[in-house]
Amino acid sequence: MNNMYAIGVAIAIVVFILVGVIAGRKVKNTDDYYVAGRKAPTILIVGSLIASFLSTGAFLGDTGEVYSGFFMGIVIVGILQASGYVYGAGLFGKYIRRSEVNTIPEFFGKRFNSSRVRKLASITLIVAVVAYLLSAIQGVSTLMSTITGLDYKWAVLIAWFSFTIFTVYSGSKGVLITDTIMFLVFLCGALIGVPFIVSHAGGWFEAISTLATSSSNPGIISWTNNLSYLYPTGVQNLIWAITYGIVWAIVVMISPWQTSRYLMAKNEHTIMRSSIWASIGVTVVTMALYFSAAFIYKINPGLNDSSTAMIWAAMNCMPTIIGVILLTGILSAGISSASTFLSLIGSSLTNDIITKYNDAPVEKALKVSRIGMCFVSIIVLILAFFNPPQIFWIMYFGGTVIASSWGIVAIVSIWSKKISESGAFWGMLLGFLGCVIPKTISAIKGITLPIYLDPFFIGLVLSLVGIVIGSLVKKATKENIRFVEKIHVRPNTEKDEQEDRKTHNLLYVYAVFSILLSLFFIFAYAIPYLKSL
Repeated sequence: MNNMYAIGVAIAIVVFILVGVIAGRKVKNTDDYYVAGRKAPTILIVGSLIASFLSTGAFLGDTGEVYSGFFMGIVIVGILQASGYVYGAGLFGKYIRRSEVNTIPEFFGKRFNSSRVRKLASITLIVAVVAYLLSAIQGVSTLMSTITGLDYKWAVLIAWFSFTIFTVYSGSKGVLITDTIMFLVFLCGALIGVPFIVSHAGGWFEAISTLATSSSNPGIISWTNNLSYLYPTGVQNLIWAITYGIVWAIVVMISPWQTSRYLMAKNEHTIMRSSIWASIGVTVVTMALYFSAAFIYKINPGLNDSSTAMIWAAMNCMPTIIGVILLTGILSAGISSASTFLSLIGSSLTNDIITKYNDAPVEKALKVSRIGMCFVSIIVLILAFFNPPQIFWIMYFGGTVIASSWGIVAIVSIWSKKISESGAFWGMLLGFLGCVIPKTISAIKGITLPIYLDPFFIGLVLSLVGIVIGSLVKKATKENIRFVEKIHVRPNTEKDEQEDRKTHNLLYVYAVFSILLSLFFIFAYAIPYLKSL
């Protein structure tokens, strides 16, 4: 072990805790604690959107799948999921901000004038986000254990403490600031580290050529992927990738750990601009990671644990200081996501389930919120202690659960006056059960279901059935309809022609970025790959 890596990680943890605690001193009321006073600028929203999404699941889980032979499948998922930011902001994000709620479950409760819908949304949120939080803790703990030599369970305890202490104290205000700092750290780490990996792989085009004809991992960078890894045909693997790309686009559009950031934005222009920059940022970072993971296989195809590919590269392919920056970035990604998830769970628990303290004095309400977060964090700590790391699949469990249960209900609740309280409740419940039950059974039995029976599809179909039948049996009320009409009225404070032009011009930047990304894949991947065959 090189002590420099351990020292770098330790310094990062101390800095994040100090920044979070300092931010917590500025929390004066529940608005500050839950939604950062609704005054966050674009840079903080972008930083938090990306940092809360690109957890250790991306740095360790996704890269591990690429290293194992599933490059193109993960690339397709990555590109599709990033588009969800722009769609989500325009179709969902700016409307929930107009509702002036503290949590997304509270929005559902107000939208349908229903405490049971609010509580159900909160329960589904907690189940999905606990899975995500567990994945983040396992990722950070794996990193710490690998670079310091600590026993995994000691690493779990340190990881848990590092994000729990400042999240419980500072709430969303501290999470926004630390998320942005962490985003900048792992962005620098990822982008600075990539050239060293490419160099060790013999250069970009040499690496592409070697991987294209690899006999030890055939198909690793082809459109079919390695046919020995997930499904036995390229078509099935392609369908899986597109399916899960759509799943993750929906997750980005409506998931609480993403859309709750919009509740903190200072205005709707901040929401739209943040979504565009977040989409660009996520795409750049993930593509850099995925190509790097494939190149790492070319450098060292013998890693026993594929999820440690980026950790190995940081410690073996880079100058020490660059490796420290990259490892600190991976740590930052995990801690930032964990802090977001814990904040969401605690806020929803106290704001949407234990609602009797909502009107309590500020000191009492904050105390209850902090106790709730502590309670949840201890449960997740216990789960992390007794579950072996399965970073990628735990992360995908959380994502599909929220997409199945919330996906259709969330979008329809904004764009249809016909969905009723009953339709929303049954749509969310059936979507949740339709996903969780098959996923749990297949995991326990070790069964790989056919792609057309993926739990996401089952949950989505059942959710739609629940919405349609529930809304037919019990019609939407006048209060439900008035709420939809109200949030579709643009507030006068948001009407500014100059700001409108700035936001519209940013869409042209996004279009140019999309063209450049296409050209990159054509000339840096497709053409050299085909020439190598």
